[in-house]
Amino acid sequence: MARRNRTTELGLEAIAIEGGLIAPEQVLKIAGAERNAKTAADYGCPKGTNLADEITRYFRIGQALWLDYSKIDQPTVTQTARFARDLLEQAFGFEDLSGPKDHHDGARRYRIALEGKGGHVPIVVAAPVEDGDGFSKAMPEFGDGEGGRARRNPVVLLQDWLNASDGFYWGLVFAGDRVRLMRDNASLTRAAWIEADFAAMFRDEMFADFTAWWLLTHATRFGNPGQPPSSAPLEQWREAGMKSGTAARDRLREGVEDALREMGQGLIEANPELRAKIEANEVSLTALFEELLRTVYRLIFLAVAEERNLLHPRRTPRAARDLYESSYGFGFWRERSRRRVARDRHFDAWEGMKVTLRALERGQEMLGLPALGGMFARGNTPVMDASKLPNRRFLEAIYRLGYLKQDGSLQRINWRDMKTEELGSVYESLLEIHPRLAANGEFELDSGAKGNTRKTTGSYYTPDSLVETLLDSALDPVLEKAEAEGETAEDKVRAILDLKIIDPACGSGHFLLGAARRMADKVAELRDPDAPDRQAGLRDVVARCVHGVDRNPMAVELAKVALWIESVSPGQPLGFLDANIRCGDALLGVFDLEALEQGIPDDAYKPLTGDVKEAAAYYKKKNKDEKKGQGAFDFDSGTGAMPPRKLAANLSTIRRMPEDTVGQVEKKREAFEAWRKDPDRWATKVACDFYTAAFLLPKVEVPENYRRSAVPTTADVWKRLGGGQVYGPLEAAAVDASEEARAFHWPLAFPDVLIGKGGFDVVLGNPPWERIKLQEQEFFAGHEVADAPNAAGRAKAIKKLAAAEEGSPDRRLYDAFQSAKRQAEAASAFARISGGDGGRYTYTGTGDVNTYALFSEQFLNLLSDSGRAGIIVPTGIATDATTAPFFGHLIDKRKLISLVDFRNDRRIFPHVAGLLRFCLLTIGKIKAEEKAQFACLLLDFEELEDKRRSFELTADEIARINPNTKTAPVFRARKDAELTASIYNRVPVLINEAKSGEARNPWGVSFMRMFDMSNDSHLFRTAEELAAMGWELLGTDWARTSGQVDNSPNFNLSGGSEANANQERYLPLYEAKMMWHFDHRYGSYPPGKTDNTRALPRLNEDQLSDVTFEPTPRVWLPKSERDRKLRNVPNCSYFFGFRDITNTNNERTAIGAFVPDFAFGNQLPLIFFEERLKRVLTAGFAANFSSLAFDYVARQKVGGTHLNFFILEQLPILPPSAYSEDDLGFIVPRVLELSYTSHSMAPFARDLGYEGEPFRWDEDRRAQLRAELDAWYALAYGLSREELRYVLDPKDVMGEDYPSETFRVLKNNEIKKHGEYHTRRLVLAAYDKLVTEGMRPRVEGYR
Repeated sequence: MARRNRTTELGLEAIAIEGGLIAPEQVLKIAGAERNAKTAADYGCPKGTNLADEITRYFRIGQALWLDYSKIDQPTVTQTARFARDLLEQAFGFEDLSGPKDHHDGARRYRIALEGKGGHVPIVVAAPVEDGDGFSKAMPEFGDGEGGRARRNPVVLLQDWLNASDGFYWGLVFAGDRVRLMRDNASLTRAAWIEADFAAMFRDEMFADFTAWWLLTHATRFGNPGQPPSSAPLEQWREAGMKSGTAARDRLREGVEDALREMGQGLIEANPELRAKIEANEVSLTALFEELLRTVYRLIFLAVAEERNLLHPRRTPRAARDLYESSYGFGFWRERSRRRVARDRHFDAWEGMKVTLRALERGQEMLGLPALGGMFARGNTPVMDASKLPNRRFLEAIYRLGYLKQDGSLQRINWRDMKTEELGSVYESLLEIHPRLAANGEFELDSGAKGNTRKTTGSYYTPDSLVETLLDSALDPVLEKAEAEGETAEDKVRAILDLKIIDPACGSGHFLLGAARRMADKVAELRDPDAPDRQAGLRDVVARCVHGVDRNPMAVELAKVALWIESVSPGQPLGFLDANIRCGDALLGVFDLEALEQGIPDDAYKPLTGDVKEAAAYYKKKNKDEKKGQGAFDFDSGTGAMPPRKLAANLSTIRRMPEDTVGQVEKKREAFEAWRKDPDRWATKVACDFYTAAFLLPKVEVPENYRRSAVPTTADVWKRLGGGQVYGPLEAAAVDASEEARAFHWPLAFPDVLIGKGGFDVVLGNPPWERIKLQEQEFFAGHEVADAPNAAGRAKAIKKLAAAEEGSPDRRLYDAFQSAKRQAEAASAFARISGGDGGRYTYTGTGDVNTYALFSEQFLNLLSDSGRAGIIVPTGIATDATTAPFFGHLIDKRKLISLVDFRNDRRIFPHVAGLLRFCLLTIGKIKAEEKAQFACLLLDFEELEDKRRSFELTADEIARINPNTKTAPVFRARKDAELTASIYNRVPVLINEAKSGEARNPWGVSFMRMFDMSNDSHLFRTAEELAAMGWELLGTDWARTSGQVDNSPNFNLSGGSEANANQERYLPLYEAKMMWHFDHRYGSYPPGKTDNTRALPRLNEDQLSDVTFEPTPRVWLPKSERDRKLRNVPNCSYFFGFRDITNTNNERTAIGAFVPDFAFGNQLPLIFFEERLKRVLTAGFAANFSSLAFDYVARQKVGGTHLNFFILEQLPILPPSAYSEDDLGFIVPRVLELSYTSHSMAPFARDLGYEGEPFRWDEDRRAQLRAELDAWYALAYGLSREELRYVLDPKDVMGEDYPSETFRVLKNNEIKKHGEYHTRRLVLAAYDKLVTEGMRPRVEGYR
């Protein structure tokens, strides 16, 4: 039986739980289910039977079967399989067990002894092992056979099969009369199972244990074939437990914060001299808080190590263990903390814990404690080590770290099964908390929650399901390739341990832990399939493979702690991680030493906040002059800097040093520090600091002596590299500025990886999604500046701070803000340096720079040629115009492997907006014939299981769909991808920048946003204002005779070219919501209404039938201003405009129409055509724009709420050459009748050769005309009838459960109005009529 765990505390002796499969508390709830008729029916009991009686009956049946099995001397696999089959069929409700069955997947073989529920419950069976563990005994029958793994144990076999299968999650593995319940580990990060010992249950009459196991693993709990795996009760229980765990994590964070506050307050109360030093600024309160954090790290490490039995070496004498557990361990103090009487004013508790902590630094034989070193080094907490702490404060802190209140009861925190990642997220959320000592001596913790919500609520935590899915695509293929390259098991282990993994924004190390576990599992199984030592494997993987970087030094410590917790091996010291987990800003600093050869970019000297322009200009000119005619520095022949290859070789030697004892770890640390401080390496480091300091240091004055500059230039870089000396104060300032900004020079930090092997094998992470530009509300969180209602109010409040007295708190806050603002500006300037000038961000350093975009490019740059990167970032990385160059680069270079896009509606990230979309992006080199994998608009991981949602696209297909940006299209389902790709194979895009001449822009279109509703609002006037100014409403315009006195204050109306030279006019300002397909009178503002509104009242039948009626706008503006906008475009008396603001969830997405001679707001952009085009052709363009086929494609391309120009330019639209005279004869009369419904559109009608009156508004007639046009364009786009049915409603073709939708809102609205999907009936009928008349779907492409 496996070692006991928390189930024993719940009264279950024969059931053990390992890992976080289902929480012990959840198992207890299951065992305590009501024994009523509903529960009996749920478990398939015959009607009228009593559930308790049924369980009793099954217990006796199982007991009889076990008694027969227990009499067998050394049972075989066959005998054990018979026992398992009989027990499951006769006592656990399985009716259709079959087997054995062999499954194959390439070279992998999975031999499953039994299968239940049509293969949805795999059951692996192994014989018991005398004096051993049948679960861990590797046997040939569990291996892959030829070409694969020769042997594996039954647990690994079942886990492999569950992981490889998509249709089910859960299975059972028997080892004699013990059985384990296991699950697909796609969302697990540690080994996890629930085990039952039938021998103990049946021999010792443990009916309660049997009841719990029966209720947990009855056949009905595994779900039914044909249903999604998520519907199984087991899965639902697990999900409920995870939700409960999320709530517990939030409470744990509160408990840890309380513990920090209690210990901080205790220090202040018991050590008056410490309080005096803090108030005198002799001791930093921030440094003290960091010591408190480190102390809590240590306490939690102890709790985890004790409960996982990892603290004492295996041969530790019982007496030493007992002494530790009875008087010194975390468990001892936790139990003591429950007794309130122990929380007195004495100080012995903390002094006793200090004994334990000191013992863990160097070892203590009496307590059986090994020397761990690392996080227990005494120099890390000097103030805490020298201070007293009252029992009442320390034990209250221990209590907060030991217990949680849940549902009104006190529960001990399960540190044993607590995921280290969850623990890390709790502490990571505390890193943004700031301590404060109030005047009354209260030790306070200020979260500044208003500006730091994301940082203080644990939303750093990346759900396991996301991590594991990313590991599947980014890590597993690299692992498989490394394993395949080795011939022997030793070769395979060596290949795996040679892999280098990094998270450049590692935080608490979530991704690193997940990757390390997978790698350690492989290593352990290869070393010893019979008894894999995962802990030893983890220790080796963490030491040799895992790397991380984070800007926050406490986060770096936290990542080390997390890795130590996972990799600690009994009897061995904590590994040396200083060379692996580094502190620095991964985005700021030198990435390639060749940048030093090129010299500092001139744009480093652009004036920033606080700079003097003359000084900045001086340094820029100086730098430019120094680079002119200068040769590049040669590292290999230079005398001052260490050559890159030597940098790499020296660090590789240090990494290979052993660390089996504290002394060896210390020697390794000393060697690493000597390497860091080597004079030659230091010269290169200073040169790199010069490079970054050129951006960071203020340029405030022109130096009197050019040799005594305050800001480094290229000459300083080259001189330092060449072994020369630079002005001392300049070097000191540059080094200080770079270190304060935490500039991180990659080739100096990891030369053995980046220089020695050309990059990392795997790059993983979920980096920050933040703008580099300093956000005032976040910086001033908790201050009145952040509470200001708007930007103007904040500016006023900041100005007030600037006027405060020098040295006052307000002035210090202002100075800190100016410094942070300048540093943010410097980081932005650094990011914007072009690749040609040595910049790091060739594709993402543009626009309002966001860190997620920079990290995406950084992930790519860190990769070796054969490596893979997995990153979680907003989906904008693949769809936005600003990041289009980066995504286009991935497509052009065939480096996109997969993209899985999620909507956050169901709060996968609980504290992130529901409208946000994010993606799992996997990058790496793919072959020319390989396709990138996609899945879009997923709401949860259940939808990822639906293969109909996934699709593939080649680089050429992506380039055809989005030829200008190479951005990713957004398809809900595979059918959408296939249909859209086929349309693009035939129909060209509106503008193809890759082509030249007329083929580039066949329609000769150009775009205009006429008036910005915010920036141009000073031009706008309401009807009330115009009337008061003496203007007169004439039709749609306001007019007055030139020369009249304008009574409006401070208003000057410039003249323009009016029809009446003596008359000035105001034109209606038309907004997007006022128009619809073929309808410029869709919405109108009620008279007198001047406030903006999302939706306008529709015109009624009488108004639409009145050909003189025009909609009322909210405001008007001078015609002269409108005409000024049109001075460079062809003379127009009507326009074609479209709605910029839109959504794929609306009734329609692409909405455009011809509109009258008015002025237009920015959300109604205009499209102008080349004058060479016949006007009748533009009618074809309008009909195409309004067609369902066009709109269907637009819905695949719009990722947000705007139909941007770059999206529109890449939509498929028939070229002018597509239209014959017969085609126009069909299209133009229909467009004319639909569009010409009022006199304001008369110029349009005249251009089409029609001189008559406007057409009468007739809803039924208009629906028919539009249906005929929709049908014509469906055929012109090449859609078959079945494809047109799909466009109208995917569920009509693919079934009600198909995971796509097109015009759902249109359908629902029409069913509500007409009692049917009116458009579908009309369009399909029109399609059939056209086909009958001889028109066929277009097969060949348009030219």
